[in-house]
Formats: sequence, C-alpha cells, structure tokens
Amino acid sequence: MHSNDPDEPACPVCGEPYDERLLVERGDRWADVFGGQPLSFLKRYRRRCASRQDVERETATGEGERVVYFHNDGAPAGAR
Repeated sequence: MHSNDPDEPACPVCGEPYDERLLVERGDRWADVFGGQPLSFLKRYRRRCASRQDVERETATGEGERVVYFHNDGAPAGAR
C-alpha cells in the first residue's frame, strides 16, 4: 500500500503518495468497484483525488473513466 519510496508513482492531483488506486468507469456500481458499504470504505481514507491520468499505466483514461487515488494520511477520515 503506502510507500515512501521516491521511485513509486505519486498522485497526479496533489503530488503525494497514495495508498490505493482504482479505475472507475461510467456505469460502474458501488459493489462492482469497492464492495461493502460506502461509508465503511470512505472512512478508511482521509483524502480522495480523481484524475484522468493513470500514473501506474502512464496513460490518460478514456472519456467515461477516472482514476481515484485514496490517501490515508495517518489520521481518521474527516479529521483536520
């Protein structure tokens, strides 16, 4: 998951390391992509960024796709 390795790709939106990355396509349902209840999944990550740039594949996504980068900065979700 989370890495401090400078050779690891960073989130293209905020430039920070990310813990999980998912490709979401138009028409996907929550259960197709994440599984479980939405609140339980979103509580795990303090920040979420969405981009058309896929840093792991080094490509741009199609028109109906986005890559979501999830960040857990060591604090509970919603904390400031």
